[in-house]
Amino acid sequence: MNNSIRLFKVSGIVHKDQLVVCVKEWKLLKETGRYYEIKSDDANVKRVYKEKLGVIQDDTKAYANGLISNHTFCAHEDIETMKSLIITELDSKISSYLQDLLLNRKALESSDENSISLHITELNR
Repeated sequence: MNNSIRLFKVSGIVHKDQLVVCVKEWKLLKETGRYYEIKSDDANVKRVYKEKLGVIQDDTKAYANGLISNHTFCAHEDIETMKSLIITELDSKISSYLQDLLLNRKALESSDENSISLHITELNR
């Protein structure tokens, strides 16, 4: 095992009008040909596959309460690049949400012309 490898978790969080980018070092426990097993300060153990290093993971499964977040694991020399990519990815996600919401608003504004009504009748069994 190569203990000189240092892995960092870089996280980006946008909540309402605040952006937070966190960098935390994780301790290397084990290295195999395919993955690193790492441990955080709060004792969480995670397996990070080597091909996933530097790949941004989306933590936001559904937009709620103004919160969007993502993260990646990387080497020390890649931290600044990953910070920039995370911010770009968050911006892209916000743009996508805004575009979807504008389409929703357009549907509401033109609801008289293009509305679809569904009438549900009771099924007799």
